[in-house]
Amino acid sequence: MRPIPDGYETRHQIVVTDAMTVDFEDREDPRLGKLHPVYATYWLAKHMELVSRKIILPFLEEGEAGIGFEVAVKHLASALPGMRVTLTARFERMERNRVFATCQAVSELGDVLGTGSTVQVILSEERLEGAFDDLRRRFEEHQQTNR
Repeated sequence: MRPIPDGYETRHQIVVTDAMTVDFEDREDPRLGKLHPVYATYWLAKHMELVSRKIILPFLEEGEAGIGFEVAVKHLASALPGMRVTLTARFERMERNRVFATCQAVSELGDVLGTGSTVQVILSEERLEGAFDDLRRRFEEHQQTNR
């Protein structure tokens, strides 16, 4: 991986949709179904991981890949469907093969919706694909054993 400059930042903008509102999709228990008509914490976490991934993309070398390792999110305010949200990730440091970033999400009203951090692990594509192949093999064996 090529060096990432100190303080390097990336941005990503989304518009909150109805699909991004809180719905735990448990149709048997309405307390765990469609709940609040606002941007869900789990979507915020996904978008923080997305904007953080944009940090590593220009610096990956041929044959390298990044995979998410850790996401921490504090959801501080709400956003309604139709609102624009700008997410910013800032490179903090690299330790061995781990890239650390801090994140912030701000609504078009200027409300700080959330803050957080991510860690991505940089591996060879070959090693990562090998791990996925191994996982597929183990799962197939598990399915055959438990029929």
